[in-house]
Amino acid sequence: MTELTVNIPDSKLPFFMLLAKELDFVVVDEKKTAKKLTAKQKKWVEGFKASLNEVDLHTQGKIKLKSAQEFLDEL
Repeated sequence: MTELTVNIPDSKLPFFMLLAKELDFVVVDEKKTAKKLTAKQKKWVEGFKASLNEVDLHTQGKIKLKSAQEFLDEL
């Protein structure tokens, strides 16, 4: 099998992906079609992951999070 790299404008990507997936001989590697994140986006994702981890620890009873009222009182 031969691998082919195609650069598609972001605005045309959804249409191209629909077309490519309809061809029975084409295998689409979804991991490679993902856009690269900027440093700012990566930082946001890492912060979001950390927040989700804190929520998970809270639901397990391992940490106590501030209530909304406690948060507002700090402002």
